[in-house]
Amino acid sequence: RLPPLRERVEDIPDLMRHFFTMVEKEGLPRKQIDAEAMDALKRYRWPGNVRELENLVRRLSALYPQDEISAEIISTELNTTGTETPVSAAANDQIVMSLELATERYLSRYFATFNGALPPAGLHQRILDEIEKPLLHAALAATNGNQIKTADLLGLNRNTVRKKIRDLGIAVYKMPRAPN
Repeated sequence: RLPPLRERVEDIPDLMRHFFTMVEKEGLPRKQIDAEAMDALKRYRWPGNVRELENLVRRLSALYPQDEISAEIISTELNTTGTETPVSAAANDQIVMSLELATERYLSRYFATFNGALPPAGLHQRILDEIEKPLLHAALAATNGNQIKTADLLGLNRNTVRKKIRDLGIAVYKMPRAPN
């Protein structure tokens, strides 16, 4: 029997590094957690156990442009993602704006690498390809690998989701539920 994450908070830094490395290999930017943020993570109860921590890392990597994640961001994420507090419209707007800002910054840096020249044709599809895989990973993680729920979450046909999973080479697995 593996104890719940709240009983082994000393594992959180190693798990965070592991998950950040994993999402970085999927093409998301490298992130670090400041000391106060790590303390906040260790104080959290983790009702969703390790899966909740992995989902948090995916959100932090995909939605926040900062290289270092602060305690304020952790507090916002942990207070708005649990079942005890619904995500408000304002929080949703903040997440969307963060993704928009991160995309703008990424594209500015990308265009700068061409020193005033234009990048090769097909930029739209390359950008979609880069975001599609981490988006599918996050949706699958949020739905515990359930492809029908993932399709519903993404607003896609389940056959489309299955084809994208196959085409992108995404491994699908279901995490066993933690005992209550």
